[in-house]
Amino acid sequence: MYSAPSVTFPVGRCRLYAWALVALGVVGLTVLAFWMLGNAQHRPWLAGVGVAIWLGWVVFAVWSWRRSPVGHLRWDATSLTPDLARPGAWLWRSALSTEGTPLRRVDRIIDLQSHVLLCLLSADALTRWVWVERVRDPVRWHDLRCALVAHT
Repeated sequence: MYSAPSVTFPVGRCRLYAWALVALGVVGLTVLAFWMLGNAQHRPWLAGVGVAIWLGWVVFAVWSWRRSPVGHLRWDATSLTPDLARPGAWLWRSALSTEGTPLRRVDRIIDLQSHVLLCLLSADALTRWVWVERVRDPVRWHDLRCALVAHT
């Protein structure tokens, strides 16, 4: 592949991430329940600590999912990147930056074919972690994956 086509892809809160957080919460609650049945009779205050830690994790999980970045990731095959001699540049658009934020790097961290975890590094050294999902725009999914592969 010589170059990838320009593409704009919607990014939102990922259902896979939500299901993973729910699964971890259920596993944590199950482990806590079994531990409380076996060990908490001797130290009831420790059961309260365990419940508080689990509730803290649930609050963190909900906060983390609701705080997931929402916007559009754009690959422009015709523009020039200042750092690189080759053509092509990434841009992140969200409600906070409607004109878009140029990105220095977009790294694929986890690639599950229909879900990809990306690390977006902007020019101001701000890092965003986003999940992109095929279901958001199945027609442009192949173009986005080509851009991710061609850019690296």
